[in-house]
Amino acid sequence: MKEIQERAKIVNEAIKNYLPEKEFELYKAARHLIKAGGKRLRPIIAMMVTEALGEDYRRIMPAIVALEAIHNFTLIHDDIMDRDEMRRNVKTVHTLFGEATAILAGDTLFAEAFSLLSKCEVPGENVRKAVELVADVCVKICEGQYMDMSFESKMVKESEYLEMVKLKTGVLLAASSSLPAVLFGKQECFNPLWDYGIFAGIGFQIHDDVLDLMGKNIGKDWGSDIVKGKKTLVVIKAFEQGIELETFGKQKANVEEIKKDVEKLLECGAIEYARRKAYDYIELAKKNLGCLKNTERKKELENLTDFLVKRGN
Repeated sequence: MKEIQERAKIVNEAIKNYLPEKEFELYKAARHLIKAGGKRLRPIIAMMVTEALGEDYRRIMPAIVALEAIHNFTLIHDDIMDRDEMRRNVKTVHTLFGEATAILAGDTLFAEAFSLLSKCEVPGENVRKAVELVADVCVKICEGQYMDMSFESKMVKESEYLEMVKLKTGVLLAASSSLPAVLFGKQECFNPLWDYGIFAGIGFQIHDDVLDLMGKNIGKDWGSDIVKGKKTLVVIKAFEQGIELETFGKQKANVEEIKKDVEKLLECGAIEYARRKAYDYIELAKKNLGCLKNTERKKELENLTDFLVKRGN
């Protein structure tokens, strides 16, 4: 956590420089979630990978900030679609500024991200490849979000859930871990670093699903995924066993009702199954770091990877 916090400070200073807040209300909306905090995991992963590759992350700091801008753009739009009212212990953008402004705020961050990519101090051809990569990643994120929404009206298999998570969460972490290899022209490291991010992202999201039920101080309402009818891996495993959840898709439920459903999920082993699956993906992720030299920076990256499934416990 200390290492994460120290690097987060560097990222936060860079965000102030590259994504300044302006008086125009649109920018207040665009900066709202960023100012609310967050662990800055995606920029930090990019920083750590850059150092592990033996390069100076300051040369690509605009791209590192761009990753956080894209992440927050997805959160703003995701909150609108899910009708979420809280994020990072503050009201969501659309709740405060209205849906139309929130959509524009997300679009603004999306555009600013690509502008930032062009400002990296690396060869122009590498920047072109980076822009192509990030654009493709954004398309995949939209595909993942669409899959997630389509799950509301169908029975979902574990394989479908994992594909959705790969697209919705994994590809942005994959971009964070592999973008330094693209920008610094180290293509031989691209594939393993991309795979690292995919596996780490899937493990991260599964753990996030568990935190919704078992976590502490998660910045949103407890059990919100169940109440909204989200087909998480935990729910999928429970449904496979014929478990009925009284609050699933109910939209509103009290603490006692949610507690009873969580107890069912614990008893049937669905939560423990998801936990083990998250750990398995994190181990797969770390195996892909073999392309990096055995330095202190690589060790820090491995520790951060473990943190992805230990946070909030």
